[in-house]
Amino acid sequence: MAIGLGRIFGFTFLENFNYPYMARSVSEFWRRWHISLGTWFRDYVYFPLGGSRVKTSRCIFNLFVVWVLTGAWHGASWHFVAWGLFYFLLITFEKSTGLPEKLKTAPAKGVYRILTLLAVMEGWILFRAGGLRAAAAYTLSLFGMRGNPLMCGAAAGMFREYRFFLAAALLCAAPLFPALRAKMDNTPLRGVTAAASPVFYLFVFIWSFSFIIVGSHNPFIYFNF
Repeated sequence: MAIGLGRIFGFTFLENFNYPYMARSVSEFWRRWHISLGTWFRDYVYFPLGGSRVKTSRCIFNLFVVWVLTGAWHGASWHFVAWGLFYFLLITFEKSTGLPEKLKTAPAKGVYRILTLLAVMEGWILFRAGGLRAAAAYTLSLFGMRGNPLMCGAAAGMFREYRFFLAAALLCAAPLFPALRAKMDNTPLRGVTAAASPVFYLFVFIWSFSFIIVGSHNPFIYFNF
């Protein structure tokens, strides 16, 4: 929305997300996710502190400061700070061991990509649960460790009801459509694609807006500020 509004007023903003769920490591995820925020903390906090061109202990301290501030930036609550520390530990581990770069075989890279996604999902639980106890309880429930089954009728019903949205989310999380658009731009269908795109975007806008109108109230995520 910010990019579109900026273009209306004659400004050009860079993309803020670059398919983050295609990341092969936690560090790469944060190079793809919320790029403007990460760039700001890199340029105005991490680099002035010395960045990574310092001894190891100092580099770890720099990362600690950046991620504590990143967590606090998102909300005036301790679980946001804990969320920042969670990523501090993961990224410090990757930088200290160089593990993502050491993986050479496709199976090893695939396993690490899955572990990266699981870590990111756990981070979102910590981010949205509202507190550390709630996050711990939610995580235990996911693995059936609070007396609940791993799959129940309610969960199956949710999958059935939202299967279309889940499929759409999986497709849009990968750079599939830009790749198809790039290939079509080199074919005689280029004109058709250019003419159909505004119609498609208008349809998606109206469809999305209808869900906002009929949806329930959802408070602003950063309402504490």
